[in-house]
Amino acid sequence: MPRPINPNSLPWTWLNITKIVLSLCLFVMSCIWCGIIIHDIYSDQDVPYSSLLSSSSKVAIFFMVTLIMLQHRSCGVTTSVALSTFWLLFSLCSIILYRSAFLKYFITKLDDASGVIFVLDMVFYPVIFIQLILSVFADKKRFSSLHETNIMDEVSFLSNITFLWFMKYIYLARKRLLIVEDFFFSTTYLTAKTLYATFEKHFKYYLLPGKHENINLLWALLKAFWPWIVGANLSMANSARKDYDSGALMSLLTVDVKRIQWFTEQFSALFTVPFKITLIIYIMWQYIGVSTLAGVAVICILFPFSYYVSRVGWKFNDKQMNVKDYRLKLMNEILNGIKILKLYAWEIPFAGRVSDTRNEEIKWIRYSFFSYIFTNFIFFCAPFMISIAAFATFLLKDRDNVLSPTRAFVTLTLMEQLRYALFELPDAVADLIQFSISLKRLRKYFDCENKDEKVIGNDPDREEAVTVKGASFSWGSDSDCVLKDIDLHVPAGKLIAVIGPVGAGKSSLLSALLGELYKRSGSVDLKGSIAYVPQVTWVLNRSLRNNILLVKHMAEEKYNKILDLCCLRADLEILPAGDETEIGEKGVNLSGGQKLRTRILVTHDTSVLSDVDFIVSMKDGKIDEIGSYDELLDKKGSFASFMEEHSIQKADEENELENEILSISRLNSRDSAKSAELSELGGTDRLLLNAEKLADELKEKHRLTDDEKMEVGGVHRFIYVNYVKQMGLPLFLGSVLGFFSLVSFEAGGNIWLSDWSSDATKNGTHSKSQTVWRLSMYGTFGIAQVLSSVLGGFLLILGATRASERYHRFMLDSVLKSPMSFFDTTPVGRIINRFTTDMEILDNQLFYQIEGWFNCSFFVLASFVVIGINIPIFLACLIPLGVLYYLILKLHLNTFRQIRRLESTGRSPIYSLFMEAIQGVSSISAYGAKKDFIETFEEKLDRCFVCTFNTALCNRWLAFCLNTLGSTIIFVTTILAIQNRDTMSPSVVGLIITYSLTVTDALKWFVRTNSELENKSISIERIDEYCHLEPEAPWDLSNQNLNKDWPQNGSEKVGIIGRTGAGKSSITLALFRIVEPVSGTIFIDDIDITKIGLHNLRSKLTIIPQDPVLFTGNLRINLDPNNEHSDDEIWESLEKSYLKNFVSNLNEGLEYNIEEGGANLSAGQRQLVCLARALLKNSKILVLDEATASVDMETDSLIQNTIRTAFTDRTVITIAHRINTVLDYDKIVVLENGNIIEVGNPTNLLEDQNSRFYLMNKEAGLI
Repeated sequence: MPRPINPNSLPWTWLNITKIVLSLCLFVMSCIWCGIIIHDIYSDQDVPYSSLLSSSSKVAIFFMVTLIMLQHRSCGVTTSVALSTFWLLFSLCSIILYRSAFLKYFITKLDDASGVIFVLDMVFYPVIFIQLILSVFADKKRFSSLHETNIMDEVSFLSNITFLWFMKYIYLARKRLLIVEDFFFSTTYLTAKTLYATFEKHFKYYLLPGKHENINLLWALLKAFWPWIVGANLSMANSARKDYDSGALMSLLTVDVKRIQWFTEQFSALFTVPFKITLIIYIMWQYIGVSTLAGVAVICILFPFSYYVSRVGWKFNDKQMNVKDYRLKLMNEILNGIKILKLYAWEIPFAGRVSDTRNEEIKWIRYSFFSYIFTNFIFFCAPFMISIAAFATFLLKDRDNVLSPTRAFVTLTLMEQLRYALFELPDAVADLIQFSISLKRLRKYFDCENKDEKVIGNDPDREEAVTVKGASFSWGSDSDCVLKDIDLHVPAGKLIAVIGPVGAGKSSLLSALLGELYKRSGSVDLKGSIAYVPQVTWVLNRSLRNNILLVKHMAEEKYNKILDLCCLRADLEILPAGDETEIGEKGVNLSGGQKLRTRILVTHDTSVLSDVDFIVSMKDGKIDEIGSYDELLDKKGSFASFMEEHSIQKADEENELENEILSISRLNSRDSAKSAELSELGGTDRLLLNAEKLADELKEKHRLTDDEKMEVGGVHRFIYVNYVKQMGLPLFLGSVLGFFSLVSFEAGGNIWLSDWSSDATKNGTHSKSQTVWRLSMYGTFGIAQVLSSVLGGFLLILGATRASERYHRFMLDSVLKSPMSFFDTTPVGRIINRFTTDMEILDNQLFYQIEGWFNCSFFVLASFVVIGINIPIFLACLIPLGVLYYLILKLHLNTFRQIRRLESTGRSPIYSLFMEAIQGVSSISAYGAKKDFIETFEEKLDRCFVCTFNTALCNRWLAFCLNTLGSTIIFVTTILAIQNRDTMSPSVVGLIITYSLTVTDALKWFVRTNSELENKSISIERIDEYCHLEPEAPWDLSNQNLNKDWPQNGSEKVGIIGRTGAGKSSITLALFRIVEPVSGTIFIDDIDITKIGLHNLRSKLTIIPQDPVLFTGNLRINLDPNNEHSDDEIWESLEKSYLKNFVSNLNEGLEYNIEEGGANLSAGQRQLVCLARALLKNSKILVLDEATASVDMETDSLIQNTIRTAFTDRTVITIAHRINTVLDYDKIVVLENGNIIEVGNPTNLLEDQNSRFYLMNKEAGLI
């Protein structure tokens, strides 16, 4: 029976066979050699015992090496660091021995050796060299998959340390565009899931009793990071959530996390730079002695100033981040409420709010940059001030001290090295400041109060489904109670209804049962799991099927039954790909009813109160009455009064869900939770498994969201030209002149020093006056350098921030002027990505790259000019070196930019998912989907991290190539200088060698800065794309000369009815030109609305939408953002919308601050605010787009009453969800499948028993 193959072992290949055979040969030759030596010893020849020890050691070593090779093949080790190092060291030693043997046999021709020893000497050492060459190559695994293995584990040690294996991607990028699947996925210990678990483990250590006060987030960060932000958001208590709106959370995820990543790239400089400075000072001491202390004194004086400036910059940066959070919150609200802004023609005032915030942000950005310039000024001063102080002390303290070329240029070289050391330090300090601020912000976020998971008890053996005893709740531990002394007992399987006036605490009661509120007293116990449908629909940007199932598998029969119960079967027939149709963000391609019925299992309505088991009536945060329908009517209490005010009628079968639902499922055991309402569905164990191929084809064919556009090739020069244009040509040219002058004065100072040292060599001594003159001129050159640096940096700051401000303004204007179709097909996360990560690069990163590029490019130019003038032949050598630099730069850029673009596009899905999680945090918590959302986030993060990781690898490959070429330049320049030493003075030779040593660093920085500049310019490219989006029709066409009172005619009341998805809301979209007509025309008072400006039209129309949208800011801004109305007019509108008493009781009145999304108002109050807007606008045409579909009966009654009294002389178009609300209208329009099938007076339509309107009334029980 054949022996089974070890799946981990390596297959036999020519490579490992050759390695093992050669190793055996070395072992045999060592044995022969050892035998010869032993023979010579026994033959009484004069052989040292060290030779026997050496040969015996070789026998043992090569025997062990052979065994290690066999063991590695068996265990699947493709390359060995130990063996590679061994062959390298052994080869270095063998070179000397082989040279000696070669000289003995062929040069000196000593013939005292035997033929065997000759053969051994001539064969042994070449075999060693062959083994070294073979160690460069790695074996191949038996089973290898690109995405299951780490390529770095399968390449040789030499290839790993030189990053030569990355050439595979370099060549691939030349052939075609790279995709994420081309790159290997990092090993398990680098995946987001592993790092998240590690971070959670170490972070929770600091949350133990006694360790909570000062959480050392840095130590936890050193071990892992990332998805904790998402997890923390899903676990955060409501009291803490008010401090972290969507803008602040997006800022944490996009800006703060990125800054921590940037800091890790400069982290080592904080340790290496001080070490370099110390080493440089030590070497200087060897040449100028105690005078070095003068330079140390300068450093000691300058650094406290630097620290103080850094602290000031820290404060500026902190203020900038706070303003950025607010801007991102505004942007998030605008993008999520863009439909309302367009319907109300409010784009301009809200753009103004963003612009004002942006101007404040730009101010703090400039202040931060100015502090950086001052820090840079100090660090730039340091080298020449140190050298002047050291030279002056050295020369003036003793007339016999001469500034020789050796002493001058060694010191100068050290100064240049010090310059580059100090050049790294400002960037590292700036990154440290930003890192510290971001770390502080993240620590504060992670330290927020979390929901107490144990606040809700869950016992599957309980008899009651819900038990609340003497419980009081508040939104936070430091806020007032919103629910007081709640006692509630709900038997399992019973159906209850919670009613009450606006603000009574109905939604708060459900939030308390979900564990979203802070429990101050009492106890809450549930039996089983929860199914929750919020008042505001939450729909994911996934397929319809995935929205229904969310995270759970379900039997196919049960799934189909649910579709029928939710009346979604007919909707699936309308949708292009059925339940595989992609749902846009926030359900943009679903109607209001479809969105609500997408996620529910059982629907009920307040109109069926007579059919529920018992009713809970709430008032002022307390349970006022509990009982059955008949019992509460007999009590003649608040419920009876409520029923007298609101006549309850039987709902028609098509009525959409109106209130929040909290379904407590029955549990037979802990592990077999099933919905009580769906228990009759029984089921099958067969999971929902459709043909995946067909589903994928349908999804691809009917995708709503397109892939993010990614440019091809290099960043177009138009992007750079346009950026310069936005900076302003005078500022750009001024900054160029400043940096050019900086390098010119530096070169002049070095030439002056060369001439100075040459004079000292010729004269052998110097006069005090000459020394002062030389020092003064050298100092003048230094001061000119510093002033040029400050001038160039100051002008560049003004230009860069000006460009950043203008790009943001242009992009904001372009986005707001885009048609609604753009927002329907573009995820919010993708847009936010432009306003966060890409904008952050323009704000805080691009400046450093431009400054570095100017400094490096001019210094390289000056270095080549100085060397070329003195050694013309160097220019000939420069041509091939220049070609190599160009090729490396070209290859790197081609690969780097593609990976960078993949990384940028990979971030958008992360942000979109995060935004969805923020909006649906209650539903995610209720359905226990936190783990699944984090896993989905981790998958998207891993996909993005692949690109981030390979970006770093690409930079490492570049660094290796540049260091190799830099060493070549130093070697060539030094050799040429030595060859021309007879024609050049020592001072000139010193100058040339000094520049050759520093130009290599400059070239390395130039190539890397050039790559980084193009990398950062991709953000300009992405922002520029959004600055030129296809706009909608013009907002204002003043040449139309519309009458100020247009429209004038009308006052008709029109009701539009039809099944969900019939096209009712589409009519309103067409009326407001959210959707432009493909054919035909729409006239209002004989004026074609397509011929007038969008704002001219929309400002004359008013709509009360189905979903009330409020924005962060005071109540006045939410009612009148254009500030067109007086306080009296606003109060009048509040009175008519039944909000006057509520607002009057507020301390702030109209200045009452509305939280994000109107979170501090009830759903009914939010809808009444929308009604107040409509009253304030006072337009001739009012559209109600199912405005009362998601509010309680009391709010519905208030809205309907206001419409009948305040809009008597207005045209009212109502999209009706309750037929009884439009029975008294002048005209009824019946829609079906996007077509008008009936139009007429309600009375006339009811007289025709064959009309669809008649049948709908009959089905609803109204006839």
